[in-house]
Parts: sequence; structure tokens; C-alpha cells
Amino acid sequence: MPTPIITDGTTDRVPNAPRVVLPSAQTFADRAARFAQLARGHAMGEFLQLMGHVAQAQYEVFDARPAATPSAEAVQRSLNYGMPPLSALSTPRDAGWRADLREIVQRVRAAGGPAAALAAVDALTDAEAEALADRILAGSTLNADAALVPFVGAALQVWFARAASALDVAALEKFDVPTVCPVCATRPVASVVRLGGVRNNLRYLHCALCSTEWNMARIQCSACEQDKGAHYLSLSAQDNDGSDATAAARRAEACDECKTYLKIFYRDKDAYADPVADDLASLALDLLVDERGFARSGPNMLFHPGGG
Repeated sequence: MPTPIITDGTTDRVPNAPRVVLPSAQTFADRAARFAQLARGHAMGEFLQLMGHVAQAQYEVFDARPAATPSAEAVQRSLNYGMPPLSALSTPRDAGWRADLREIVQRVRAAGGPAAALAAVDALTDAEAEALADRILAGSTLNADAALVPFVGAALQVWFARAASALDVAALEKFDVPTVCPVCATRPVASVVRLGGVRNNLRYLHCALCSTEWNMARIQCSACEQDKGAHYLSLSAQDNDGSDATAAARRAEACDECKTYLKIFYRDKDAYADPVADDLASLALDLLVDERGFARSGPNMLFHPGGG
């Protein structure tokens, strides 16, 4: 049987801990290193190694262009009503994200990436690239898109993360919808229980798109905010019955109220856990939770299908 969530005193944020943490280029450098670490000896090692090349390319192109800035109207709306200033579905994208895409493809090709998939990305017209980007952001990618999603998704991540990094974090404090990103309104890919500093032992949801993180108590479902019916599932039977609760660095936090789940990673058990990389390295956990009738609540922009 799954282990009930234990209330651990994290119902409120530590006074000095930031509610919102914006991304930086280092986010992608750390992710690339984590992919390389996870790839060694993994059954999906070749794929994880490829994603490491993608993350390294994201890091290298992050500072290649200035950050896109939200419109004055979006900023004012955000300040007045606590709305995300860079909504993924309504913010106009400039051509910079397609330049990011071209440069990511070039770097991954130089690292020995899959020739056919990269050629298919190169062959996209601007209109086709924009249409695929729209499908990725809306969570409606097609099976025919699968080989292209990691590269187009990676370029979108860079463009939105770069824009997010330039925002005034204080202006995001008024946003009070904890289930979506305060910057771009995208669902989280996973959550991380942080280790060290003022964020020690606090859970932060990690945006699937712009890599912004925001604090949310662990006793709440990250999809419906209910604190009833929440429990953990993991690939270890020992973990599920609670006899070895400290062993699992990766779990699925499932909710009986809305029948969704989101993975949670514990930095005190694996100090280098990354929400995007570790999510892709634990797809077997998705299969387990799916078999139990739970739907994934957030996407992974580097994978099709990426979410429920």
C-alpha cells in the first residue's frame, strides 16, 4: 500500500526563504551535468546522453541574445491582478526562439546527435516551427512530432527562461495560483525538496517551460491543492509500505482527489537531482503510476507525450 504523506512542518514558507526563484544559464549547465551522470549505466543511457547534449547547447545559447521583455500591458496586469507576465499561451514570441533552435541543433549535431531528427528540424519552415511550438505549449503534440519535440521544446525553454531571468522577482509575489508557474502559467514538470541554505527542506515546484521555481507546501496536491488522499508511490515495494522511507530519492506524489500525480525529488537523498533530467530518467515510475489509474499533471517539454 502507498505511504500516506507525513506532515513535516513545511506547511508555511520559512520567513527568509524566497517564494519564487528565477532561472539562469547555470540551470542548464547543472542539468547537462546531471544528464551525463544519469546516462552512465542506465538502460536509457543513449537517450539521456543526447538530452545532456541538448542541455549543454541550451546553456551555450542562453546568453546569445537579449531577453524578450513582456509588454507594458502584461507587466501592469501582472502587478494589478497577480497574473503571470509571460503567459506561455498568449505571449507573442519573436524570431529569437527560432535562432535558439538553429543553434541548439548545430551544437547537438556537432556532438553526434541523431542526423535524421536534426535534419527534420532544419527542414521546418518558420510557419511549421511556430505551429509545432504552439502544440508543445498547449500539450497537444502529435505522434509525428515525437522526434522533433526535444529540440523545439529545448529552444522554447531557453527563450522563456531567458525572459524569466530578466524579470523583477518582487513583482511576482502577488501571484496566488500555486498550481502553475507565476511567470508563464505553465504546469510544473516536477518538484524538488531543496537542500541547504534558507530553502533547506522546502518543496519547490519547477516550471516545465521557463525553469522558474516556486514554493508550495508538501502536504498539498500540486494540481488541485487538496491535502486529503495524497500519498507517495515509488518503484521500490519497500518504499511503498514505509519500511524504507528514506531510501527513495524519486517518488510520485499521487492524489486520490483529482487522480493526478507529479514526481518529487529529494536533494537530501540525491544532492544533484534535477527535475527535468531525473524525470526523464525515471519513466518507469510513470508507467507504474499510470497503471494505478493516475494521470500525470505536468509536462516535460523534452519528451512526447510529455503530460496529461
